[in-house]
Amino acid sequence: MRKKKPKVHVKFKKEDDFFCFTFTKPLTLKIKQTRANEKLLYILLRCLYYVTGEQLLSFEEIAIMFGLKDRRNIENYWREFKSNGYDFLAYLSRKVELSKYIAIIQNIVIDNPFLNVTECFNYFKLKFPDVAMSMTTFTKYLSQIDTHLVLKTIHKKLTKNGSEWEQSYLISYLAENMDNSIVKKKIKDMSNKEQEQPAKVTKSKLNLPSRNKGFLVKFMVGLGLTYYSIAFLLGLSKSYVKDLVHQEPYFDELLLSSIDNYSGRICVDEKYVKLNGVFQYVFSAVDEVTGFPLLVKLFPEKTAQSWQVFFSTFKKHYMKPKLIVSDGCPALNSGRIAVFPKVRHQFCKFHKMKNLIKRFYENEKDPILIQKLTEKLKQVFNRESRGGRRKALLELEAMIPECLTKYFEAHFKKKWKKLTLSLTANAAERWNRKIKKIVSGKYGLKSPETITRLINCLWFKVMIVNGKNHLCHESTISKIKITEICQELIPKKNLERFFDSRSA
Repeated sequence: MRKKKPKVHVKFKKEDDFFCFTFTKPLTLKIKQTRANEKLLYILLRCLYYVTGEQLLSFEEIAIMFGLKDRRNIENYWREFKSNGYDFLAYLSRKVELSKYIAIIQNIVIDNPFLNVTECFNYFKLKFPDVAMSMTTFTKYLSQIDTHLVLKTIHKKLTKNGSEWEQSYLISYLAENMDNSIVKKKIKDMSNKEQEQPAKVTKSKLNLPSRNKGFLVKFMVGLGLTYYSIAFLLGLSKSYVKDLVHQEPYFDELLLSSIDNYSGRICVDEKYVKLNGVFQYVFSAVDEVTGFPLLVKLFPEKTAQSWQVFFSTFKKHYMKPKLIVSDGCPALNSGRIAVFPKVRHQFCKFHKMKNLIKRFYENEKDPILIQKLTEKLKQVFNRESRGGRRKALLELEAMIPECLTKYFEAHFKKKWKKLTLSLTANAAERWNRKIKKIVSGKYGLKSPETITRLINCLWFKVMIVNGKNHLCHESTISKIKITEICQELIPKKNLERFFDSRSA
């Protein structure tokens, strides 16, 4: 008996300069997890096409699949693949000219003079995760930097008259590098060391007003430093640092009264915080143009009444805004209408797009149709003219599956007047991320007052750093000179110990 020929489920042909494979059955590709294989998959997935000729995955979809933050991470690899003539072997075995990073390494050393060689290397890897450079190669290029220029630049920054450390520079360095994981580790290690072997700490004997000490401590809390770290740097006890944080009972009112300028356009949003297993809500209004926080208040519930109180407080201080941008929260909108019924209101386009795309995937099985719907939806908000966006909306309506027509009618067509400007609430979202960092449990959230105090410290820090165009020139906050307070209050020996690489 003749054996049957096995069915071939892979068809192959040559198209112009390309090898073309077509799979007639579903398949699974298994490949060992290595860095080289991952880079191969970035390109391989981008080379997959539907029978219609459209690419299966976008750069953004591949980036999301691998947990990368930005589509450009994939796009850069595709550009390298293209520059190597679309040849996989040339792409994977390419040699990157690393000597171009000598200038970058030199700038890292200048900007981070307190990090040792290993820490500089780790910082380089954080900034350039896709550069395959070993510690040996890094050290080799480090030895080729312009030492004279580096020393001259560092001494100019660090010293006064070439002999004495400039404390204001040190605190500025700390403020600017709080997101640097190496600096964070140094602070954490220092705090742990202080807890294991507590040093004898005495209150500062400087004749500096207690209020100024309180302002500096609040600023440092706003940077994200722990009470232990602040106590160490200032030569104070931890309990005294805590007292200084809570020194001004009406600190939030002082902050609010210091602001008198904004664009007239605001983004409004809320951020939840867990306190003993129960949600609390931080309501914020930020300048839609600059992202500067204008009002921040904590509420136990996210209700229309809470939002009405929030908007009433805003109206009392700032009067009526020209425009309000928010998400579609019903409670927020009820509170807004009660206080600002005639103020122009716009929904955040990203919230609306996200919700509709989610329903595309829940109700539609055809991936090609989902891709077409998503592309048309992007046009609804990305076209330059208002008329063009309106036209795209009508074109999308004609494409919408029947199961989604009611949702589309209620949430897009009827709400179109509040979407015409194609705005986002990104400014509020960025502020919410800062709130998330500051209340991440560093101090133990024991009460609503603790949460409020931490957020007010963050708000205060933003005012000092970015509040120049928003603050009243005669206000207390605008007159605070943090660098001068640093010069007077921070003992030089503590700063030396903190930035000494051997203490890490």
